[in-house]
Amino acid sequence: MKSYKKESINKVLSLIIPVYNEEHNIIPLIKEISEKISTNYIAFIIYDFEEDSTLKKSKEIQGEYDNIFFIKNKFEKNVIGAFKTGFDISETEYIVPIMADLSDAPETINIMLPKIKEGFDLVIASRYMPGGDKIGGPKLKKFLSKRLNLTLKNITKLKVHDITNAFIIYKKESIKSIDIQSKGGFEITMEIIAKAYENNWKISEVPTINRERNSGTSKFRILKWSLNYLYWFVYILKVDFKKRLL
Repeated sequence: MKSYKKESINKVLSLIIPVYNEEHNIIPLIKEISEKISTNYIAFIIYDFEEDSTLKKSKEIQGEYDNIFFIKNKFEKNVIGAFKTGFDISETEYIVPIMADLSDAPETINIMLPKIKEGFDLVIASRYMPGGDKIGGPKLKKFLSKRLNLTLKNITKLKVHDITNAFIIYKKESIKSIDIQSKGGFEITMEIIAKAYENNWKISEVPTINRERNSGTSKFRILKWSLNYLYWFVYILKVDFKKRLL
């Protein structure tokens, strides 16, 4: 696989793509990204182990695209480590994680990028604001996600429709200023938004259509990660309480 050199980058946007055995999804994703994202970008496919089946497609992908690199996760071997690796190596002004399972709509980035350039620190692709939607997937997962988001929106001053979607565009200097504590899974998104709220970052949202994965098995684990989500739920409540006292 070809190596990545930071000093050679002349792009506006970095895409972080965590993978775990996404052999059947990765090429359709890369094609969709190349067809639907209108800005110039660099993409980092972050993998944990050399045995990951996604790597079977590395020669094919890198033979056709010179802006895509396969990078080994250098932190904990999970999605959080992949995010941290991507945040660490990205040198573009804006950074956005996008899932390899084809659940995220790449064309939403064409709306997110102009929005963040208005002066926001992060812009969330929201499934639950007007114009957004979540199509398919387990009903329990969707119910719990919507309920969590609605509860926080209604009882706090954090008026965000979707704090559990990882499809977010960040300003480089903002996201790199956060010391990420999460150790489990996608609660990293709640942590980042919680700390953004705490630090008075400028937060915005745009609608997106999220789809159920096209192939393979979801890595989302409701029971395993529930306590992690609860921790950041309570954290946001504490931050909100302090803000109300000011």
